[in-house]
Amino acid sequence: MAGSSIKSEIQFESYKLDSISFNLVPEVTVLAKKEHANCEVRYQFAFRHALRFKEAAKTSYVTGLKIDLSIFDKDLNMQIATGSFVITGLFSSTGQFTKEIEEKLIKLQAPTILFPYIRASISLILTSAGFSTIILPLINVAETAKSLNLKIEDAPVSIQ
Repeated sequence: MAGSSIKSEIQFESYKLDSISFNLVPEVTVLAKKEHANCEVRYQFAFRHALRFKEAAKTSYVTGLKIDLSIFDKDLNMQIATGSFVITGLFSSTGQFTKEIEEKLIKLQAPTILFPYIRASISLILTSAGFSTIILPLINVAETAKSLNLKIEDAPVSIQ
């Protein structure tokens, strides 16, 4: 169909990794180890409440995810690394939708869209630190977010 396109009610504008903190235990036994197959990765997710910025032509939303992780080496019987990673995304809409649809899109779908970006960033950092076999598992972000009391709050100022 010529000239036809599908436009979502919400647009993913951009993302930024706000904060990255990663620490590896600086011990010879850890640094010299070639394989990390017997490591356990423990992680926790936190979801950011969304901020809504209203403008004349569109409404923008800022939301994000935080992942804290620790890596426990079962062979060495010790925690060998810790990390904290925060991603924030900007979404916008020119459409008018109900509060129910807005909440689904911003509270559930926006974090779901951001997850692959933070997951890839964490994997890259872990690979650079010598953890070639550690990749965060896929999770159902929307289902996890459903169980939380996430809010959409109006921002105190508008975007210029």
